[in-house]
Amino acid sequence: MKPESENSEPLRKLMREWSVDAPLPPRFQENVWRRIERAEMAAQAPAKNASLWAMFMAAVSAALPRPAMAVAYVAVLLFVGAGAGMWQARSQASRVESELGARYVRSVDPYQKPPGI
Repeated sequence: MKPESENSEPLRKLMREWSVDAPLPPRFQENVWRRIERAEMAAQAPAKNASLWAMFMAAVSAALPRPAMAVAYVAVLLFVGAGAGMWQARSQASRVESELGARYVRSVDPYQKPPGI
């Protein structure tokens, strides 16, 4: 391959000589600025019929590029996940404990009804 300086000189010369003779459509520049303004307004204002979830996701995706917000978001998710896991484990342990109590009562006296039945 040739170094970049050898390839770029003929291209630069050609680009300096090149010109466009075709006229622009009427009000071209005005229409371009109008489209830019509409796109900026649409990006800034939330849609009126957007769901709560869509607005939440837009806020999260705007905040996550900042490292502090990303770490905080992950920490909150871990905390909520650990809390949900502990709650699930506590309810599961309670159910197993009552089931084991009923099994013990049946093993000691098979004709006696366990409490709560």
